[in-house]
Amino acid sequence: MIASEFVLGLVLRLFLQAHVSAGGFGLFSSDKVGYVGFRFALYIDDYMVLQREPAGAVIWGYGTPRATVTVTLCRDQEPIMKKGTRVKADSNTWTVVLDPMKPGGPYEVMAQQTLGRINFTLRVHDVLFGDVWLCSGQSNMKMTVSQVFNATGELLNTTAYQSVRILSVSSTQAQQELEDLAKVDLRWSKPTSKNLGHGNFTYMSAVCWLFGRFLYDTLRYPVGLLSSSWSGTPIEAWSSRRSLEACGVPRSGSMPSNLKIGPSAHSVLWNAMIHPLRNMTLKGVIWYQGESNVNFNRDLYNCTFPLLIDDWRQTFHDGSQGQTERLFPFGFVQLSSYLSGEALHDGLPQIRWHQTADFGYVPNQRMPNTFMAAAVDLCDRNSPFGSIHPRDKQTVAYRLHLGARALAYGEKLIFQGPLPQKIELLADTGLLNLTYSQPIKVQRHDDKIFEVSCCSDHQCKWLPAPMDTFSTQTLALNITSCHDTPAALRYAWTPWPCEYKQCPLYHLTSTLPAPPFIAPITNPSPGYHSRTAK
Repeated sequence: MIASEFVLGLVLRLFLQAHVSAGGFGLFSSDKVGYVGFRFALYIDDYMVLQREPAGAVIWGYGTPRATVTVTLCRDQEPIMKKGTRVKADSNTWTVVLDPMKPGGPYEVMAQQTLGRINFTLRVHDVLFGDVWLCSGQSNMKMTVSQVFNATGELLNTTAYQSVRILSVSSTQAQQELEDLAKVDLRWSKPTSKNLGHGNFTYMSAVCWLFGRFLYDTLRYPVGLLSSSWSGTPIEAWSSRRSLEACGVPRSGSMPSNLKIGPSAHSVLWNAMIHPLRNMTLKGVIWYQGESNVNFNRDLYNCTFPLLIDDWRQTFHDGSQGQTERLFPFGFVQLSSYLSGEALHDGLPQIRWHQTADFGYVPNQRMPNTFMAAAVDLCDRNSPFGSIHPRDKQTVAYRLHLGARALAYGEKLIFQGPLPQKIELLADTGLLNLTYSQPIKVQRHDDKIFEVSCCSDHQCKWLPAPMDTFSTQTLALNITSCHDTPAALRYAWTPWPCEYKQCPLYHLTSTLPAPPFIAPITNPSPGYHSRTAK
């Protein structure tokens, strides 16, 4: 009997060595990857943050079909929770959902696979529970901390933020949905000057990091940040095929774009960089993208962006077995200004508008539980990375975190600049009166940033509507230049509406700019004529 067991053991060892030589997982590997393919999902690693209560964190990986897997959560080497499951035969995967945990740590997560009398064990250590945010988009999300204003100071400001953990997904694409990530550029790590500023457009995302840092200052418990972004990519690459089909997006796109330098094929980044994260329990997502759609399927963005949000929400909810909220908070940056050619003159304002599903504000009926950081006043004419890449990511992240505090954490605070709730034509005065829903601060008068659409015989043209008198919540515009019927009004409808933090209108106390808008003037009488016309 002893001899037969010895022979069996020798055969098993030879089999495993053959498996290694064929390119399988190593016989003796790290404590994240066990024997013959028993491993955690790629993003489950030392120093990670798992989602805190009220949700349960999902732990999953790969193993031997029909083997039993037991996941143990330990603190100070004492087990405090155990969860068991079996490896699925059809996918070779195993999954457990931990009980909800209060924020804090550190913990150790241990997974043990048992098949017969053979046991393999995996461990990850220094695991924290907190809030996990996914950051995605194109180059303005990809810009690292070394590329922002005051980069040296920001790179050194890490000592107080060791509970803000970071991970950066590698730029990869795939034609089919991947089960797990192919690779990561930065494994879960504590922040250092080196991994926050690894190089231009590499890791770590400045907007993501600064957003998490601002959140930590408020929350005072761990925050996990995953960056998954790629420069010069349109929304079509980040969307699932089903959401693109629902919007009727053509395979070839609508126009060429000089702002597309990354992959643009349908769903290739969704497949490789988002879908593999779907089992993770998340708190929310922030998004900075749109430049590559200014001249590429621009007119569909008011469908593709809201549907991307819907689809990501459903996918993460299902993948996490219901632990990620079905309508988790989703924040985004309304695009900043940049210098461009005539071809893009109207495209950038339209994309800004389409980012809100043509409402001008969020949340709205089409985009519930979303928040927006307006960046129209954060232009950077002298950016060494081109004006399309403004360096003030601190203000972007600060405005985003205000939205998160309001929408995700229920704080009563102002997170969006003022928009008019009523537009009235004052008969025979040549004035258009705007009533705002919030107190306004008129920082300066501007004769061109407001424009009125003046129509006659179905012919319309946009004319300047200079700012006139104002009060705490009202602003009058002079529209005497319109000798016909004023039909609509728009604000900041150019690629570059104002200089850095010098737009005319802000919230009275919060320094949040009034976002761009376009709206009909609904009350002009058919016989209206301006005073000048008379």
